Amino acid sequence: EAIHVMGLALSVGTIVLVDLWLLGWCERPVAKLASWTWVGFAVMLITGAALFFSNAPRYVRNPGFLVKMGLLALALLSHFTVHRKGTRAAAILSLTLWSSVGISARAIADLDV
Repeated sequence: EAIHVMGLALSVGTIVLVDLWLLGWCERPVAKLASWTWVGFAVMLITGAALFFSNAPRYVRNPGFLVKMGLLALALLSHFTVHRKGTRAAAILSLTLWSSVGISARAIADLDV
């Protein structure tokens, strides 16, 4: 699970840097940031699938997991569509969605049924 969280931190952390730049709150991020975002996505995909299949019946009944998956789908969809426009609204949406994914991930343990 620790590696999964590191993948999340890597991908979302790089996205947050770009969002903060779009909002004018930090200097222009490093040009090669996108490659680190992809590395984080790959780590999350591999480790997330391993975690899910380690106890699939538990996760499919967990409301926290189901909410996280829905929010993750929305965040990814937004990242590959709206976020590409590079607007302030896209940055705010991105920050909101990715924060919600992280919060709902923490809720998985609290909402075990």
